[in-house]
Amino acid sequence: TKHPHSPNRYMQQPMMMQPGMVMQPGMMMHPGGNVVMYQPKWGWEKLAERNGIFIKQKFDLLEAATGCERANKYEIFSIDQDGDKKGKAIFKAKEKSSWCARNCMRAHCRPFKVQVTNQDHVSEEIDGSNFLSLERDCTCTCLCLNRPVMEVKNVEKGANELIGKIRNPFLCCELGVDIYNQVEQKIYDIRGNCLQCGTCCACFPCENCQTVDFEIKNPTGEIVGTLQKRTKDCWKAAIGDADNFSMTFPTNATKEDKALLVSAILLLDFTYFEDNSKPQDNPAGPGI
Repeated sequence: TKHPHSPNRYMQQPMMMQPGMVMQPGMMMHPGGNVVMYQPKWGWEKLAERNGIFIKQKFDLLEAATGCERANKYEIFSIDQDGDKKGKAIFKAKEKSSWCARNCMRAHCRPFKVQVTNQDHVSEEIDGSNFLSLERDCTCTCLCLNRPVMEVKNVEKGANELIGKIRNPFLCCELGVDIYNQVEQKIYDIRGNCLQCGTCCACFPCENCQTVDFEIKNPTGEIVGTLQKRTKDCWKAAIGDADNFSMTFPTNATKEDKALLVSAILLLDFTYFEDNSKPQDNPAGPGI
């Protein structure tokens, strides 16, 4: 039985390459001379089939060398049973923001856009096409007043549909976001205790001091999924702020729920983990 998220799941039964046969778009040659037809998947199809995702932020050597925040870039993968990334990236995400916003504004105030695109190593039509659009406006927030909100839209195949919103609530001694669907109903919240090594000792590059655990809860308070921030490795953690995240989706999550949960990870990273050297953005601080 094929693993439900195996790339071979998208392929038809193999056939032998015959003399005179011409390779067509979508055909792939396997060892032994077998030819299979690859069936590409658009973003919503890929997301619906996943039980979790792994987000890898690209390490930026120039940012590490200069100390100036540059636009974030991420790769999004399937996960294996241990929560590690598996196979090739299925999506990429890239931030669009100004230098001034990234380097002069507080994390939970600055505006940004993030474009999530499909990745497909065979289909030219799908590869690089738009999937999701994330946008947060500049927000002047203070304590519980005027909390930041990020909108998430479906832009695949020319669509422009609101999926939902991610809010940064006023929290004391916790990290987290609230997730709302397109009709403003709260469907999940993500919370992490600030009394973890990964928040209290984030200046140290060791694995324990770079790991932060979160719980995904439904509106009744039941824990329905998990999220973990992980380090890349010691030397990269020592000189940069590129992070990895592993999330297990709730078992009953719809594809729209999953898109909002993926978007929530990016907002968490922007809010809490972009620059631990700034005291005003310290995750352990009150009222973030």
